Amino acid sequence: MSKEDMGVIAKSDDELKLYYHPDTRIAKQCIALAETIKAEKVLINLAEVKLTETQWGELSELLDKDPTELINTDHPFIKETLSENPDMDPNQALKVLVNNPEVLRHPIAMKGDKIIEVFGINDLMQFQEMDSKDAKLP
Repeated sequence: MSKEDMGVIAKSDDELKLYYHPDTRIAKQCIALAETIKAEKVLINLAEVKLTETQWGELSELLDKDPTELINTDHPFIKETLSENPDMDPNQALKVLVNNPEVLRHPIAMKGDKIIEVFGINDLMQFQEMDSKDAKLP
């Protein structure tokens, strides 16, 4: 069994997963746009669903990022609890994400093997294009 086969996060080409925290302004926009994409939607509200360190670690690995890069260091929780310039190692970052998912820098969208951080709603259009095989050409 290869390392790729051992993931805890299920992937499906027919399913768009959106990991988000509702406190971010982009989250509502992402949810609205996700509704236009021809795929089953799995909206993972991080205020209601607690991911494990393993799941956060896998998401960061799939994004090819260190877990520390997923954290908004300007978030009030980080500034008030840790410091103005927190120096976290990856394990500390995973613990922060598990217990305080509101510090997630950007929503994360995933469909099949494609996974991205959503910096703006136009980023989600990449997933719409994956459905273009359904389009009728003149």
